[in-house]
Amino acid sequence: MTTSDHFAAAELARLCVEKGVRHAVISPGSRNAPLIVAFAGHPDIHCLRVIDERSAGFFALGMAQQLRAPVVLICTSGSAVLNCAPAVVEAFYQRIPLLVLSADRPAEWTDQGEGQTIRQEHVLEPHVKDSFQLPRVMRDDLARMHCGRMINAAIDATLLPVPGPVHVNVPFDEPLYGTTNDHAPVRTIAQALTEQFVLPEMARWAIAQLSSLPKVMVLAGQGEWSDGLKRRLQRLASLPQVAMLTEATSNLDDPGFITSIDRTIAGVDADNENGLRPDLLITFGGAVVSKRIKGLLRRWRPEQHWHVDVARRHFDTYQSLTHDFAVGPEVFFAQVADQVQGNASIYGEAWRMVASRTREAHDRLLKNTPFSDLQVFEVLNARIPTDSDVHLSNSTPARYAQLFDRKPGIRWYGNRGTSGIEGCTSTALGAAFASGRTTTLITGDIAFCHDSNAFWNEHLSPGTKVIVIDNGGGNIFRFIEGPDKDPGLLEWFEAPHTRDIEKLVKSYDLPYFQASDMTTLKAGLDALYAEHDRPAVLHIITDALTSPKVLRDYFDQLRTS
Repeated sequence: MTTSDHFAAAELARLCVEKGVRHAVISPGSRNAPLIVAFAGHPDIHCLRVIDERSAGFFALGMAQQLRAPVVLICTSGSAVLNCAPAVVEAFYQRIPLLVLSADRPAEWTDQGEGQTIRQEHVLEPHVKDSFQLPRVMRDDLARMHCGRMINAAIDATLLPVPGPVHVNVPFDEPLYGTTNDHAPVRTIAQALTEQFVLPEMARWAIAQLSSLPKVMVLAGQGEWSDGLKRRLQRLASLPQVAMLTEATSNLDDPGFITSIDRTIAGVDADNENGLRPDLLITFGGAVVSKRIKGLLRRWRPEQHWHVDVARRHFDTYQSLTHDFAVGPEVFFAQVADQVQGNASIYGEAWRMVASRTREAHDRLLKNTPFSDLQVFEVLNARIPTDSDVHLSNSTPARYAQLFDRKPGIRWYGNRGTSGIEGCTSTALGAAFASGRTTTLITGDIAFCHDSNAFWNEHLSPGTKVIVIDNGGGNIFRFIEGPDKDPGLLEWFEAPHTRDIEKLVKSYDLPYFQASDMTTLKAGLDALYAEHDRPAVLHIITDALTSPKVLRDYFDQLRTS
């Protein structure tokens, strides 16, 4: 097989295939030519070209999220690798496997006035699981063995002990475009999979605590989980002393769970909070969207907080951490959930009563809500097809989604690792390409414009549906207490703009639909979810002053219901 005559590039491609990596996203360049030759020339690697490195990084992230396998991200030297950094940081905190391969010039040219040459070695630290600098010269078998060992380690590190991004920096001498049919490979080092477990005596202690304590709260963060874990959580939630709280991006909905946290805790007041405050908090998963539950738990300070995670140590989000369980939640709950006994508590029922009361108030309020972001989300929540995926951009869409009961069969995603707005569209497009499922992105006007290069891409899935809620800027700052108090400063937070979203969408030859009231919204959704041969965009225009007022009134009335 013909490959690059640069040993490191050839071995990177070969070992990726040996270890099951099948996808690479490549941004064009010159210094990365050996990597392009090796990867694009390999028959078992599906390579995709995305020109903008920042968008390419998030596109690869979306693919890896859906494939649950590493995706290679290849870029040239210089500032190109820094443009990958936002996606790398998101992958790091969201635990998504990326293998970032950056080409480099020889180290001797660093800081010597050579073009596209920066201090590139380890430049993505500390937001990668590991960082490797491959040797430039392979003088003998020992050097080749060393290079191969590092490549083996880099690929394996994208998945173990937990997934995440790994950076490999590869310096290349010219000439860059040569090929060879005479490549001598190094050993493939197989990674044996293992699993940790809770020691029996600790498991017995945990079971005894869960069986005896009257108020146990389990809070799930972002993630996708097995049916087995869900069944064990359902069993726990059926016990009278347990309340199970989840969010949209937890992907754990069940009638026995509290699934609309922000809506529910609006019903917590001085009369009932002592009965709702947990003695024991158990957390697992990634980021939690709700700022309200974080604030409440930090104020309540449970006597015990157990965090269950195979890798995160001393993860003290709620300033109450007492125990780290260094196993995955699948393992932890498999060992303890079925053996916990119910007691005489009414804690779970107390939470469900609050949830029921606020749900009834929510339904009453929505009947009289004017056209606004809140009403739009009610309509969207009912209209999104079952058996599809939804990506929520930051920040307002991710928060509104927590206020509504969700239909079964929908998977919810969002870039909540760092909660940035810069790659939400590219991530959704990468995910849609990899999954082949109908994928709806719900985004705001600022996030949409910020990542408009996402559509500068030949790999757009026609099953992608983009909903842009345009309230004239970063409308969340009209709701957050602080920026809204000073109209003179508000423009610096809200960032109102004059970008013409219709022209932007049509410049990429995408189907465009617009809505500004309930009639056009329903018609626009019908048009959006019709079949198209390109991603389609529904542009919903809401009033910048009405939406934050409606949301404030909504929470005020929930609290007094």
